[in-house]
Amino acid sequence: MAPIIDVHSHLWAEDWLPERFWDAFVDIAVRQNEKKGKTVDPERIRESYLPTYWDPTGEKLLQRMDEAGIDHQVVFGVDFGLALGEPETPIEDVNRRIADFRNENPDRISVLATIDPRRENAVEHIDTALGDWDMDGLKLHPTAGFYLHDEETYELLEVVQDHDKLVLTDTGPIFAPLYSEYSHPNHLDRALADFPDLDIVAAHMSFGWWRDLYAIADSKPNCGLHIDISGWQERAKHHPEEFATAVRRLMDAVGPDRMLWGTDDPAFDPVHPKEEWLNNVRALGERKSGPRFTDDEIDALLGKNTARLFDLD
Repeated sequence: MAPIIDVHSHLWAEDWLPERFWDAFVDIAVRQNEKKGKTVDPERIRESYLPTYWDPTGEKLLQRMDEAGIDHQVVFGVDFGLALGEPETPIEDVNRRIADFRNENPDRISVLATIDPRRENAVEHIDTALGDWDMDGLKLHPTAGFYLHDEETYELLEVVQDHDKLVLTDTGPIFAPLYSEYSHPNHLDRALADFPDLDIVAAHMSFGWWRDLYAIADSKPNCGLHIDISGWQERAKHHPEEFATAVRRLMDAVGPDRMLWGTDDPAFDPVHPKEEWLNNVRALGERKSGPRFTDDEIDALLGKNTARLFDLD
């Protein structure tokens, strides 16, 4: 049976992320309920709902893997400290704890280190994380306020390339107070041209900008671009034709061996459970009209491609 591998997931803890991030999370929950005609108490969300996302030991993550039948998961943190205010736990400590989590579960977990390239110690830290700690690559979140082609970011890409590891970078719009302009897929273009042999995963299929990502992918077939479809749970459920069209077009651009399944959980799981998300992706192979997919393409998307990219047995 083909493996199920989640290439995009997080460990979150209250003191690992800035307070402004959690404030935005509460505000989004309130507004989403308001759009549905529901009134919710922000303090109730903060006190009862937010803590369900916190999982510094990874215990909840492993439990949900078992329940959903996920064989392996790629896990990383987020560095929004320079953009939103420093959290209590430094990002270097977060990376170390995530590396330790992998060491405790080596058959089930792979890990990426993350850091804002503008930090003074960014190059040294990532060199240590990929070398001494043997983390599997670098995760970047440009929405904190930097571009993939900035000089500081290029210094990190060079470290990753020296270690023969990969980069996963967020693409697509994001909620305030983070900045969407930095994660437009157009900013992949220069990095792909300057690092053609580096495996770069464009996360989230660029959401609503997927057509722009397609334009970049179609023009750079000789580069190491891969695409993950995490975060499309809502669109796949309520707009399956758009979802199928986006996956088909991007799969045609980069090849069926470079499309990767992911969740971006724990963010989506409470509203769009992993089991539902997996079923909606498998349903791509059952389509009778419009964009269609073979069983081999679905198996590759759900795990075989990530297994090969991360050299997993």
